[in-house]
Amino acid sequence: MRKARIRVGEFPAPVFGSAVLLKQVLSNLVYNAVKFVAPGVEPEVEVRGELRGDYVRVWVEDNGIGIAPENVRRIFLLFERLHPREMYPGTGVGLALVKRAVERLGGQVGVETELGRGSRFWFELRRS
Repeated sequence: MRKARIRVGEFPAPVFGSAVLLKQVLSNLVYNAVKFVAPGVEPEVEVRGELRGDYVRVWVEDNGIGIAPENVRRIFLLFERLHPREMYPGTGVGLALVKRAVERLGGQVGVETELGRGSRFWFELRRS
């Protein structure tokens, strides 16, 4: 088991959604944040929310390997993998499930990332 530092910040309001789907979304995003770090780097993850009008944007920020700009569009597709299984195990379905779940709840998902400098995944849902 990998050691990781995970901080959970403030959440300004509750959101409309399914507890089961929200748990799946957050689990997949945090799991990826811990998994996709360079060898020898201790993962650091911050989960926090911010109010954006009638929506709450939830951020999952990491100190991982980041994503090259040309690959950002691919990461939310089913069975897409950017790295060999030997380096980073997985099936390539996690982010596709995140996107599908968030959209099913009427929200949207995205990422801000820089190769070698980490990622900031986000999803927005209507506040309740």
